[in-house]
Amino acid sequence: MSPPQPSSAVDYAVLLNILSRPRPNGSAAESETAQALQTWLKQRGIPFRCQFFRCYPYQNEAVGMWLIASRTLLVLAVFLHWGWVSAVIALVGLLGGLLDIGFGIPLISWPGARYSPNILVEFEPAHTEQELILAAHYDSKTELLDHARRAIFTRNLRLGIWLTVAMGCLGIAYPWLTSVLSAPVTTAIAVIVALPVLFLAWGLGLHLALGRLVAPSQGAIDNGASCAILLGLAQDLHQKKVLLDHTRVTIALFTGEEVNMQGSRAYLASRLRPSPPAWPLAVVNLELMAQDGAYVLWQRDGSVFRQIPTDARLNAEIATVLIQETGASPQSATLINSDAYSFLSAGWPASVLGTFDTRLADGGLHRPADNLDRVKTARLPEGVHLLSCLVRQHDLPPHLPPAIGDFDNN
Repeated sequence: MSPPQPSSAVDYAVLLNILSRPRPNGSAAESETAQALQTWLKQRGIPFRCQFFRCYPYQNEAVGMWLIASRTLLVLAVFLHWGWVSAVIALVGLLGGLLDIGFGIPLISWPGARYSPNILVEFEPAHTEQELILAAHYDSKTELLDHARRAIFTRNLRLGIWLTVAMGCLGIAYPWLTSVLSAPVTTAIAVIVALPVLFLAWGLGLHLALGRLVAPSQGAIDNGASCAILLGLAQDLHQKKVLLDHTRVTIALFTGEEVNMQGSRAYLASRLRPSPPAWPLAVVNLELMAQDGAYVLWQRDGSVFRQIPTDARLNAEIATVLIQETGASPQSATLINSDAYSFLSAGWPASVLGTFDTRLADGGLHRPADNLDRVKTARLPEGVHLLSCLVRQHDLPPHLPPAIGDFDNN
């Protein structure tokens, strides 16, 4: 790899001091972090703008408490023989989570709503023919369980939905089943259905609701280091160390990622109204950068409900840069849930680039294990260098398409 050319103006220690502290959505620390990032840009004369959007910072806590309350009430309704009221409770209970998480409709997460800023740094060439958006999020989150341990709940979300429906139907059919099967058998069926409903609701609910009450994550890897790299690139672009011929480069520091990608969804909506952009776009989202392991490109982005493949051509373009500059191919990881999903769901080409920890892989996130010790400071200017090479390659004239390396996206 050719050595990166770090700018003397980029003091990564200062940036990491800003970006390695707990900064959950809605907190004073999140606001202070946003202000500190803006101050950093102002001190270096880098133009930027803030996009304020209505954020629902306590979505996780609201959904967690709703899961516990609604499913517990549903089980009580069935065993107390409330009849059709059980079905109503089941329906309302399902809507409370699905509308908030799946469709961004704040049925239950509206308390504590506030306006939060996405920080956007835009570099415009003389003649824009395409755009490359480089993104990361600056908010953080702490949960009771890390990604691996919480999987027992997230992987069974669909099962939980169907069991909730079954419980509501059981409440209506309880008298009939008692007459056909006898009361003890009907009660046994209700217990068999109710136990996993309560286990999933209370397990996931406590996981979501109590995260702010436990030892916090510093968010140094998820996703402070990525933001530091993007700010280093912004410095180089501002100082004309990277020249643009026909590609507009937008560096987006999103907030609200840890509450269902609210920031990137708001940014996307602003780009689609009143009309979509007039030029082609591509999005590279950074996650978990500057760890000590290999570079990673994720194959899919999404959740248990919907997963979308990342863009194969863009992945290959990034892989080509990594091979040329580091001599090693990136690893291929299966699934991530990140801001890239917002763009992929709108049909925009997007990729997710990150690194692995040689000991924890992608574990320990949203937990105290996500701390400054996991950040390898030398890999911050390295990340800036790689993104600079990607920008240069992406900016090649249309008649000179970039060489596409071999990267398996299947």
